Amino acid sequence: MPPAIGYAIRRENRPVLADPAINAAEITFEQAHRGLRTSRYTGMVEFDYVSVHALEMSLAGAEPPPRQYLSALKDIADENGAAAISDHLGFTRDHSGGVGMGHFAAPPFSKAALGATCRNIDCVQDYFDDRPFYIENIAYLFKFKGELTEEQFLSGVLKATGCGWLLDVTNVYANGLNHGYDPYEFISRVMPSASRVQMHLAGGFYDEQAGFYVDSHSEPITDDIWNLYRFALLQGEGKVDAVFIERDANFPDEAGWRSEVRQARDIVEELEARPCLLAL
Repeated sequence: MPPAIGYAIRRENRPVLADPAINAAEITFEQAHRGLRTSRYTGMVEFDYVSVHALEMSLAGAEPPPRQYLSALKDIADENGAAAISDHLGFTRDHSGGVGMGHFAAPPFSKAALGATCRNIDCVQDYFDDRPFYIENIAYLFKFKGELTEEQFLSGVLKATGCGWLLDVTNVYANGLNHGYDPYEFISRVMPSASRVQMHLAGGFYDEQAGFYVDSHSEPITDDIWNLYRFALLQGEGKVDAVFIERDANFPDEAGWRSEVRQARDIVEELEARPCLLAL
C-alpha cells in the first residue's frame, strides 16, 4: 500500500488540505493543545492517516516525559482520530519540569544515553499501548562525545524498542553536509532496523557565511532532497506509512502548496509504476 501523503498542518496551508493529492495530516501537539479551542484540530476535512507530532517529550533526557504531558497527547490523538504519535530523538531540558532550551539537542551518542533513551521510549509506548510511536532523527550543529556513531545510536534505539522511525529526509541531508557523511549510506544502513516508517520533507538553505546547512523549513524542497526522498522510499518499500511536508516560514502561494505535495505523490506513483526498481 502506498504511503499516505500530506502536510504538517499550519494555519497557512489549511485552505489546500482538501486537495485530492492529500490524504494525510500531521498535527503539532503544542499548537493543537489550546485550552480555548472548541473543535478538533483537523477541522472538517477527513484524512486517511493522521499523526500527532510532539516537541517536548525530551526522550533522550535522563527521565521519561511527565504523565500529564502524555495524557494530553493521548487526548488530542483520540479527539482527531490519530493513528500514530511521534517526537524527536533529542532532549530539550535537563530534567522533568526543568527549564526548556527552546530547541532540540542531540544526545551524546553513548551507550549510557542509548539505554536512557530506550527506557524512556519504552515508557511512552507502554502508555500509548497499541498506537504506534515514531522517533525522528534531528538536525544538529555539534556533537557531544560518545563511543557510538549517530547511525549506530539510532539503529540501536529502533532495534531495542521496536518503535517506528520518523525519517526526516532533510535532516539526514543537513547532517550529511554539516558532519561529512553520505546521507544515502546513512538511510540504507539504518532502514533495516526500522519496523515502520514515517517521513518528513522540508526545504532549508546553506548559510555560506556560517558554513553549514540550516534546516529552516522556509524554502522550497530542492532536487537534492527530492532525490534522497526517492531513494528513501525505495529503501523503505513496504513499511512507509506516511509522508509529511513541513513549512514554517516564507509560506508559498496556493499553487506552491499544491505543487510540493503533488510532487511527493508523483514520486511515489512513479516508483510504483516501475516494479523492477522496488527490488533494488
